[in-house]
Amino acid sequence: MKVLYCTSVFLDYRIPFFKRLVRLFDGQFYVMYSPRRYQLIHREDLVEKIHQELGENAIAFNGDHLFCTKEMSFKRMSYEHGKKIPIIRGLIKAVGKVKPDVLITEGFFQWTPLVTFYATLHRIPVYMGYERTPWTERNSTFLHKWHRKFTDIFMTGYLVNGSETKKYLESLNIKREKIHITGMSADSAGLVRDVEKVSHLENTLLRNRFIGDKGLLYLFIGRISVLKGVPHLLKAWEQHTVYFPEDRLILVGKGDMLSKLAKDYAQCDTVFFEGSIPYTRVHLYYAISDVFILPTLTDNWSLVIPEAMACGLPVATSIYNGCHVELIKEGVNGFIFDTFKEETIVTALGNFHGRDLQAMGKASVEIEYEFDTEHCAQREFDAIMKK
Repeated sequence: MKVLYCTSVFLDYRIPFFKRLVRLFDGQFYVMYSPRRYQLIHREDLVEKIHQELGENAIAFNGDHLFCTKEMSFKRMSYEHGKKIPIIRGLIKAVGKVKPDVLITEGFFQWTPLVTFYATLHRIPVYMGYERTPWTERNSTFLHKWHRKFTDIFMTGYLVNGSETKKYLESLNIKREKIHITGMSADSAGLVRDVEKVSHLENTLLRNRFIGDKGLLYLFIGRISVLKGVPHLLKAWEQHTVYFPEDRLILVGKGDMLSKLAKDYAQCDTVFFEGSIPYTRVHLYYAISDVFILPTLTDNWSLVIPEAMACGLPVATSIYNGCHVELIKEGVNGFIFDTFKEETIVTALGNFHGRDLQAMGKASVEIEYEFDTEHCAQREFDAIMKK
């Protein structure tokens, strides 16, 4: 059985997942993607990595163009603003050359209408990978909902991250038996290997840059933006350090708020903005930290949470993060909070004091294990083979 996964763009963390599916399907699993999308996000290096890792199972489709309404351009893209409108030529023909027995697409827009048309025309199963939640889709219009209900007529099933996505699809009256929770895996195995290689001396030297012998070291990794809740976190942090002045907070990442917030907190000796760092150094920050926190205002399934968990960290995230239901066990491996209610962030930050952080970190590892690459790929394989 030949399976073709059509996704215009995917990042590093999906490569191990796809490699595992290639093995599960005895080499008959293929991924079609758009090299042009990588040019837009300035990740041409990833195209080379995809072909090194997936070989002939990675199929480049060059008839894809994306227009960004914010930039009014096919050549520039805004991450957080404007609509992204695909202009696609030759996709059906490209899919036809593969002659798949099963198709997988992603989301209700982008390539999905054409992929669905091909599947319907050739009477083969078509699955949709989907990750949106009731919160992220709270402002969906009647037209959006109607379009999704109409598309469901042609769908064999849905491969979703977790229960929040399942809840949203059920709100569209999509049949429960069509929805398969497969999970979303981070490249946790690679990170864990890298963390284990960090020497005691390297760990101590880097940690001492930020904190002394007392206090807890908190870590944020993500875009420094309003949508990730960074301004809310920093406001709460000011209150937190009144009670715990020895604690320190590291923020890793770039974003449209980085310059302003770094300037605003330039005189604050408990906050460190590290900016963008190479992915090959991310594990060092997981290795030296005591707690990971992500105050996002809207996320389907933030992969930095399972990354941190796999590295043995207790975690805290907001109720607006779709993964919190599956991955955060209150008081066991972390805490959840409402980013719009500052006092709940302050409480969550303080809750890690007086706790057995090593035991909480161990619980994180055990919970994340069920959502690692092997388990997520196996569930996706089983869902498809069941049909």
